[in-house]
Amino acid sequence: MGAWGYEIFDNDAACDWQVELFASDDLSPIQAPLQSVVESGDFIDSYSASEALAACEAIAHLRGRPGLQEAPLDDLSAWVSQHKHLPIAPLVPLAKQALQRIVSDECDLKRAWQETDDFDKWLATVEDVRSRID
Repeated sequence: MGAWGYEIFDNDAACDWQVELFASDDLSPIQAPLQSVVESGDFIDSYSASEALAACEAIAHLRGRPGLQEAPLDDLSAWVSQHKHLPIAPLVPLAKQALQRIVSDECDLKRAWQETDDFDKWLATVEDVRSRID
């Protein structure tokens, strides 16, 4: 997986996932990666975790709580404005479970970030999205 920064959409997996979301008119692209992370066994791969983080960011946007990312998320904001009628509240508990697993030692993405100087920034980004989906 290619990553160029610690923010949620600073990697190939999140950007690829976003293309799927924009092609959809329902919440299935948001639910699927969250479900995948929650239901994975003892190991969560980086790609799945990155998709789930992007899905959490979409939930935050749908709840009217966009973050302060360096890169503008105009396309996500446009999709949200066209889909704000979708019932996002039932996915919030699933998102919280996914985030809990992503910051666990079972997650390869967390392990990869722990080996960098930006681990604290990455972790703060994850905590930020967690606070905004509540």
